[in-house]
Amino acid sequence: MLQHVLTSMNEIITNDYSSSHKAIDIVSQNNENSDIISLEDGTVETVVSNVKSTNHNSKGLATYGNFIKIKQTNGKTALYAHLKYGSIKVNKGQYINKGTIIGTMGDTGNAYGKHLHLEIKNGNNKENPIISLNEPIKTEIKKEEITEPNINQEKQNNTIQEKQENIINQKQPVIVNENLNNIQYLENKNYKYGSIVDALKEIKVDSSYNYRKQLANQNGIRNYHGTYQQNVKLLNLLKTGKLKKI
Repeated sequence: MLQHVLTSMNEIITNDYSSSHKAIDIVSQNNENSDIISLEDGTVETVVSNVKSTNHNSKGLATYGNFIKIKQTNGKTALYAHLKYGSIKVNKGQYINKGTIIGTMGDTGNAYGKHLHLEIKNGNNKENPIISLNEPIKTEIKKEEITEPNINQEKQNNTIQEKQENIINQKQPVIVNENLNNIQYLENKNYKYGSIVDALKEIKVDSSYNYRKQLANQNGIRNYHGTYQQNVKLLNLLKTGKLKKI
């Protein structure tokens, strides 16, 4: 289930979280201007609203341009940067609710084009904001009544499960065969976070945009542009072992 940070609810990630970019950059589909909404309830800690334009020579906090920092009730701190001059609608010390419009996407500070730079700090660490944008996935395991256990089949299933667990522990891609139509699937059931890029990297599968686009097409996700909705669909399929391999 998705959390949105744009009122347009059509977010596209243009720059993923990495060791050198501990944030994500977000635009709206079709490059629409969009208002920014708070991810959680919290108190506004910092507001900078006097930056009028782009400045590629800026340093330090000035690179953020106009920005808002909110201390959330869940203990994390969210920073929303590059906001449009004159668009900020909250004040320092103000308590706001989840979903409150706080400003508009812009290109102030060291920005190349209008976008939202989103950082989430959890304690002393900047975590991947995709974690905040995706709620945990709940899965339900159905128990089937077995009247006469098949011992040989049970041994075979246990052997297959042990092999798959060994592969997962070695960080290798798990490929599940479906004998009826010879379709192969990728899975990463141990992945606990919210990035399809990281989930694919963890099992040593190509995580590039072009390969994800091919995966999306193979799995019925048309017109792939890397939107939250599309990436979450891919991730859900991967976590449940239903992502068709190219």
